[in-house]
This record gives sequence, C-alpha cells and structure tokens, in this order.
Amino acid sequence: MSETQPGSRIGSRFGPYQLRRLLGRGGMGEVYEAYDTVKDRVVALKLVSEEVSSDDVFRRRMQREARTAGRLQEPHIVPIHDFGELDGQVFIDMRLIEGRHVGTELSRTGPLPPPRAVAIVEQVASALDAAHRAGVIHRDIKPENILLTEGDFAYLVDFGIAAAATDQRATRMTKTGAAIGSWNYMAPERFGNDDPTYRVDIYALACLLFECLTGTTPFQATSLSSLMAAHLVEPIPRPSQRNPAVPAAFDEVVARGMAKDPNDRYPTAGDLAKAALHALSTPDQREATELIQHSRHFAPPPRIEPFAAQPAPPPPAWFTAPPGGPWAPPAPPRRRLGLVIGALALVVAVIAGTGVWLAVGKSGDPPPDASPTTTTAAPSTTSAATSSAAPTVGPAQLDSLLLPVDQINALVGTTGIIVEGSTREMTDPDPTSTVSDDKCTGAFIGLQTRTYKSSGYTAMLAQVMKKPQSDPPNVVVQGAVIFASADQARGFVNNQWPQWRDCGGKTVTQLGEKGSLQWTFGQISGNPPNIALQHTLANSLVVCQHVLEAASNVVFDVDVCGLGVINQARLIANQMATKIPG
Repeated sequence: MSETQPGSRIGSRFGPYQLRRLLGRGGMGEVYEAYDTVKDRVVALKLVSEEVSSDDVFRRRMQREARTAGRLQEPHIVPIHDFGELDGQVFIDMRLIEGRHVGTELSRTGPLPPPRAVAIVEQVASALDAAHRAGVIHRDIKPENILLTEGDFAYLVDFGIAAAATDQRATRMTKTGAAIGSWNYMAPERFGNDDPTYRVDIYALACLLFECLTGTTPFQATSLSSLMAAHLVEPIPRPSQRNPAVPAAFDEVVARGMAKDPNDRYPTAGDLAKAALHALSTPDQREATELIQHSRHFAPPPRIEPFAAQPAPPPPAWFTAPPGGPWAPPAPPRRRLGLVIGALALVVAVIAGTGVWLAVGKSGDPPPDASPTTTTAAPSTTSAATSSAAPTVGPAQLDSLLLPVDQINALVGTTGIIVEGSTREMTDPDPTSTVSDDKCTGAFIGLQTRTYKSSGYTAMLAQVMKKPQSDPPNVVVQGAVIFASADQARGFVNNQWPQWRDCGGKTVTQLGEKGSLQWTFGQISGNPPNIALQHTLANSLVVCQHVLEAASNVVFDVDVCGLGVINQARLIANQMATKIPG
C-alpha cells in the first residue's frame, strides 16, 4: 500500500504499536501491519471503526468472543494476541499472515478445480468446528476472510470482530449505503428476530463451496433487498448448472448446506466437508486428500505464549456437549425463521395508510363468513364499454375467491401469517396517512374509494393478514372487487395502467401520525389485465408490491409488504384468478 494512502494512519503511533502499512479497509475498520515495540514483533492490528465500536452490545460481545477465540488452539484460526481499548479506540492484535485471500484467487483463476475447492472448505470447516465447540459463531464467512498461504494452507480470519458484530449491523449497512459484500453469504435467519445459531456459519460455508466451484456467488442480485429476498425465498441454485464441470453430486451438498430451515442443514461444518469430499469422483477424492495432507506441512508451530486476558467464560449452554459424549449441536430454535428484521418496524405504517386497514381497524369485522352482505357503489359513469354478457361472478361468491391462510403462507414464503380482519366497504386513507403525490396514491394504496369511484364496481371483499409475532410483520391484503361486466373490470385496470406507469421511478412521501416516510417506486411490470408496481422504503429493506389483475368481471387487488418481497403479490393474484368458476 502507498505510504500516502488517503485517510490512513501510516507512520503514526498507537499505544505501543507503530503503524507501518495499511493492509485493508472496510466497514468494520482498518487493518495495519504494525510493530509492537514492547514485545518486539510485527503484527496485524485491527482498529475498529467508531461507528461499529460505539455499539455497547458490540463492545461487550467483542470482549467475550475475542477472549474465547484467542484461546482456540486451532491451526486454521489466526491467533489473537491481545485486544482492548486505547484512548477510546477499540483494537485487536493478531498474528500477521502473509497470504492472499480466496476472493483474490477466484478473481485470478476463476472456478477452482473441485478437489482444491474441497480441500480449502475442509480446512475452514475444521476452524469452524473448533470455534463452535467453544461457543463462538463467526458470522462472516466469505472468501475475503479466508487467507491462503504457502501450500494452500487456509486461515479463517476476523473471528474477534465478525463474531462480535450484532445483527443490527444489517440495519446499519443499509443506512450507510454499504455494498452487498457479506450479504451474499447470510443465512435467512440472519434477517429475523431469532438469535442466530452456529448453523449460520454452515450456510455461509455452503455458499463459499458454491463460489469456489463456480466462480460466482449463489444468488446474483444488484440490490440488498433483492439479495435478501433470494436468500429467503428463492430456490437454492445448483452448482452443476452454473458450471458443467462440477459433479452433480455437489448439488445435494449445497442444497443441504443452504437449507432455508437451519435444522435441515448439516449438524457440523465437518459433516458438510465430508459430504463434499464424497461428492468427488474416486480419483478426485484421492487428490483432495493429498492436497489436505500437503497443506498440513505448512501449518504454523503451536502457540506457546499464553493469551493475555481474563479467564474465558464457559460456552453458552446451547453449545455444551452431553456428559461423557461427543459434542452435540444445539436444540432447534423455538420459532420458525421469518421474513423480518426487528430494526425495521415500519411496515405496519405502510398498510396503516390503506383504506382496508383503516376499515378493519375501526370496525373490527370478523373474517368473512358464508353469508356475506354486499355494499353497492354509486352508478357507473366509466368510459369503458359495457358488455352484454352476464357476469360470471356474483357477490355471493366473493368469499370463495380469497385464498386460505396456509396458501398465503406458502406463497409469501413464511409461516405464522393469520387473518387480522376483513371488510366489505371501501374507504379513503386517513388524512394523516396520505401520499405527497396525489396522482400516485392509487398505485401506492389499494382498495380505496377515490380509485374505484365511478368505476362500476358493485361489491368487494378484502382481507388483511399479517404475522403478529414478528417485527415488522409481513402484511398481506387480498381483495376481490366485482364489476357489472368483464369489460368494466378490464377497463378499470386499463385506466390505472398509465397512472402507475407515470409513477415509476418517483419518490413520494407518506405522511403519518408518527412522521413521514420516503418511498421510491420501481418500474411498472406487466400489461393489462395484469399490472404490478413495487415501492421501497428509504434506507431499509422493506418492499411493498401492489398488483391489479382482471379476470372475468372481477379485479383482484393485492398488496404484500415486508422483507424479501419480490413477486408474491402477483403470485397471490394469479392464484385468486384461478378460483373463478368456468
């Protein structure tokens, strides 16, 4: 690195350390080659950024995790010499390893030969299993955190920092506009409220294996929200399809390692590595074994210096092995993972602005029963042509058009969504929940009087559903609106299409009792009779999709809001349309 590196502290002194060379810089801080003047040695010194270290939870966890990681006698873990705080600056002193990280190797060579990929993954798995037995979760497995030295000996780095970083970091990263980076390897439960278990590392290790075999990350995305959605709901990709040179047996290894449910993954990182070895052909298995044995000749000598810190606390109870038996994985989490991030408790405000939510909240209507009553709108003055054909669907059939809860859960990709309420009356948004651009209100908020006024609709039924024990909840509004004719239903969608199109790319402000929220529309997708438009909450991963679909004399008006929303509203509307008789 240049001695004139902008913003670096090269040449300065930090406590007993002389900072010689900037080795790397990232969201967590800077790493320097430094000379320890007290112990007369050259080390890698990580200076943690103030933004991260100002988190009290982080500081406490870092002390605990670094203390434990510093005692690990595992050759594939970079030894931690010391850690602490000097003049308000949090630091970690580690052994200096001269090598290249796996990310650099992949950029230089492309996909690795399967035997070499397996040999590297086996070494990383060895480090992870040692850490997991001690109660330490790494939380940031990625190519840039794996250093390769002579003989392809692999080191897993950044234990003290990565393990300490709380999952609030996800919110922080979106606010600071960070690059996708580590999100390529994040397990689905990292986006939820449950405390992550050691199996988030197994998921990331499977992602690493995929990338070593194919040269690409499992999911290709250009934004954090779409990448998060991929981890949550998209099918697990097959490495053999991405790279035909990869044996098909690796597809199952990756599929199990990246299972959405952490309990469906391999019990240990070592189990994943063994499965990867067995996925190779017999000659390649021999080659991988030889590579692993060869790398051990370049292992560092055992560390004899005692770690200068207080006694380490015992591992958490969920890491403890049964008496007299081998280490066992922790008990399953108490709740299924959900499409949630606790720090983004804003999605309720989205649906709070809709006429449906207000109607339900004020009336407290129960879910629809088998004997619905109907509400008739004012006579139609729509310009759409009327059809002489009799309507296929009448008001008495509205209930049959809504999807059951279990189907909604399946289409959204979660569990635990329940019916919050229903309504058969449209209303307009409360004045405290309006959108700055009135022309985009219909695209932003569904099932409201101002949009359907004079459209010719004769009856409607809408249902609000959400996941109550998550923060923020996934919110689904499924609505069916009956028109006098199929032409009027299609004409309504035709009239909405240019308004939605013109809102594409715009940023609007939602005004509410608790302040304002900034939303940015995507571009409209589809053409009448099926159109969709997304809008994303600023500085967050909350996405809402609004869909209109006309089928027969019915318009299906569907909203889905939450984390990981990609095309769920359209899937719901499509399934509702299939329920029309005939």
